[in-house]
Amino acid sequence: MKKFLVMDVGGTFIKVAVMKEDAEILAEERVATPASGDGGIFRVIREIFHQQKELYPDIAGVALSIPGAVDVESGYVSYAGSVMDIIGVKMKEELADLGVPVEVENDANCAALAEKWKGNAQDCHNFLCVTIGTGIGGAIFSRNEIVHGVAGMAGEFGLMMLDTHADIPELLDQRNFSRYSSTWNMVDRLNKHFDEERTGEEWFELYDQQNAEVMEIIHSFYDRLSIGIINLMHIFAPEKIVIGGGISSRPELIPYVKKQIAKVPTAIAAKIDIEECKQKNKAGLIGALHHFQKMNNG
Repeated sequence: MKKFLVMDVGGTFIKVAVMKEDAEILAEERVATPASGDGGIFRVIREIFHQQKELYPDIAGVALSIPGAVDVESGYVSYAGSVMDIIGVKMKEELADLGVPVEVENDANCAALAEKWKGNAQDCHNFLCVTIGTGIGGAIFSRNEIVHGVAGMAGEFGLMMLDTHADIPELLDQRNFSRYSSTWNMVDRLNKHFDEERTGEEWFELYDQQNAEVMEIIHSFYDRLSIGIINLMHIFAPEKIVIGGGISSRPELIPYVKKQIAKVPTAIAAKIDIEECKQKNKAGLIGALHHFQKMNNG
C-alpha cells in the first residue's frame, strides 16, 4: 500500500503525518509554523520531507492542506490568511524539486473532503462545511465535487458581510462573518468586557459554571453564528451543514444553532441537518490525502 506525506499548514502549527492510502496514520508530529519572511515555510516543508523520506523511502507524494484560496491545478495561492510566505506562489512548481507529486488544497475544502470520505457527510451529494476558529472557513460540496469557483475563492463564508453601517471595504475587512462569529472574536469580546485575559477554554469553564454574564456574551456569539448559517442555508439549500473547529465539540453549540434555525418560517428549515464534523483535528490531513488521490487517480 502506498505511503504519503501529508501536512496541514496552520498559522501556528503544521500537523504532519505519514499516511497509507486508506488514511491509516503511520507517524505524526506537530511542527511550529515559521514566521513569515524569506520563504521559511518552504524550508520547513523541505526539511520535513527529507526527514520522513529517510524513515519512509517509498513516500509516493506530498499532500498539503493550507489556509486561503488556491488554484488546485497549478497550486497558485492568491490568499492565505496569516501564512504570508505562500501568497503569490505556485506551490506545486515551487516544491517540484522534492521529486514526487505535490497537491495543494484549501483547509476547509479538505475538511469537507474528509467528511465526505470518512465522516458525517458520506451519504450526501450536496452539503456545506463551516469551520470555526480564528476566522470562519467554508466549503461547498455539490454534485459530488468541491466547488472551487473563480481563483479558488468559493466557500470563503467568512467574508460574508453582516452589517451595513460602514463602506464596503470596512465591511469586508472588519464587519464580516469571521469578525462577528469566530472564536477569536468571542474571546476578544469576553476579555474586553471583563478587562482580563483568559483563553477560550477558561471562559467556557465559567460558562459551564452558569456565569450569567459569560453565558450572555457566548449566546450572542452563537446567535451571530446562527444568522450566518441561516443565510447559507437559504443560499445553497444543502442536504446537510457540517460544523468543524474546536468549538464544534461544545455540547450546547449544535442544539443552540438548531433551535435558532427552528424559528425560521421557511420550508427548508426543517429539512437541513446540522452536525459536528466527525474527523475533528484530523480532517485537514484526511482531506488533503483524499484530494491528492482524486487529483492523481482521476
